[in-house]
Amino acid sequence: MDNFKKPNLTNSKKKRALSTKKLAESLKIKKECEKKALDIVIELIDGGLEESELLNKLYSINVCHYEDVVEERFILKQCGYVMCDKKLTDIPNQKYKISLALTKVFDITERKKFCSNICYKSSKYLQNQLLTSPLWLRDKDIIPTFKLLKIHSEKEIPSDSIIPDDVSTPISTNDTKTDIEEQFKNVFITG
Repeated sequence: MDNFKKPNLTNSKKKRALSTKKLAESLKIKKECEKKALDIVIELIDGGLEESELLNKLYSINVCHYEDVVEERFILKQCGYVMCDKKLTDIPNQKYKISLALTKVFDITERKKFCSNICYKSSKYLQNQLLTSPLWLRDKDIIPTFKLLKIHSEKEIPSDSIIPDDVSTPISTNDTKTDIEEQFKNVFITG
């Protein structure tokens, strides 16, 4: 009976203490990353950032943080695109846009959070570049080069013209409703 060794309790206690210490460090890092991300979200909601500032901050937020920024800016009646400082006016009440020319119905829930199709596309372009990995595990990730969509030089699009996100033809302010439907038709049928 003396051949049985008693388990070494000191080794298991040391392992448990070490794993508890690692867990506490991980939780601390996670908390710090989340706090930094929330601070960035507040800055993005307020707007007024330079392009380089914005691009440097994107590494520290997730897609869900960016979606929160767009939603909060919409609640404040600001364009959802962080580089745009325009106020939202004439926000459509409807959820859908019906194109008689295409006989299609488009969900405009996301699009109506932006002042124009250009801002909508720019925002989606930026959002698609964001990392999906957890913030606290990014120290090992390669930092990507974020880019803004460079189409703000095009003419302004009125906020009441709603086009789905894959349509690239801008609508001018003097277009009539039939002209708009004709542009829908041209983009979807020929494009």
